[in-house]
Amino acid sequence: MTAGSDAHAFDVVGMGLNAVDHLCVLPRFPRYEEKLRMEEFKRSGGGQVASAMVACARWGLKAKYIGKVGGGDLGAFSLATLRGAGVDVADVSVVEGAPNQFAFILIDKTTGERTIIWTRDDRLKMLPEEVPKAGVTAGRFLHLDGHDAPAAALAAAEARRLGVEVVMDAETVKEGTAGIVANADYVVASSEFPGRFTGRADRLEALREIMERGAACAVSTLGRKGSVCLYRDRRIVTPGFKVDCVDTTGAGDVFHAAFIYGLVAEWDMERILEFANAAAALNCTEIGARAGIKPLEEIFALMETGDRW
Repeated sequence: MTAGSDAHAFDVVGMGLNAVDHLCVLPRFPRYEEKLRMEEFKRSGGGQVASAMVACARWGLKAKYIGKVGGGDLGAFSLATLRGAGVDVADVSVVEGAPNQFAFILIDKTTGERTIIWTRDDRLKMLPEEVPKAGVTAGRFLHLDGHDAPAAALAAAEARRLGVEVVMDAETVKEGTAGIVANADYVVASSEFPGRFTGRADRLEALREIMERGAACAVSTLGRKGSVCLYRDRRIVTPGFKVDCVDTTGAGDVFHAAFIYGLVAEWDMERILEFANAAAALNCTEIGARAGIKPLEEIFALMETGDRW
């Protein structure tokens, strides 16, 4: 089954971070005060929500991105990567005089794991009064990363009021995070977020509390081990897929995009999570957040024949 649109203008609207990533592949992680020659360098579009919208668009969904880019070359590059993927950018603001968010990402060639050093100008923050209410409710689903938490909480509340389902990429806990969770239908979190947000050491208890706060589904990603999910009183454990991992940058972003694709396609939750795990794993086989966004056929093939952890 192929995902597609209904009466909404978009399948998914995303509001959150975009970035420009400078990826440095190293033979190993450097020691303190060491000079280490990089083996490969690449500049790529990044940012959690922006990358997720690019993946959704590549897979044929009608996707829209809402956010701010800086002026100058970096902002123009970030915006061009979105436009080039077919993502609607009508509600993207250009903040002249502010540099775009960017990062230096150190990739350990021996493991594919990465260390991120980043910066973001405060002028790029989305403020609650700047949230385009018509824009954030223009899709069947609204995807939020919660970094600008007060604005994201307002967007989530507006979406719920109008019956738009909200998917939250839950990574950090900030003032306003609880407001997003309260209006999110699907909280798809990092491995650390459930415990940090709830204060509970037991992962399942933490996910259960997140559901009690308003979510219909709570997921925790577990890196190469896959994911664990609570949904409709069921616990769903989905193992990850074994691949030749060269860079984990963007794996979580692609997991969220694949999760949304499955929701649009109206798959059952087990298939959604398996698809998300496969898409995220394949993204780790290339350098950068978006280079490993594979065609649907390759993802389905890994689901059918791939080895699991």
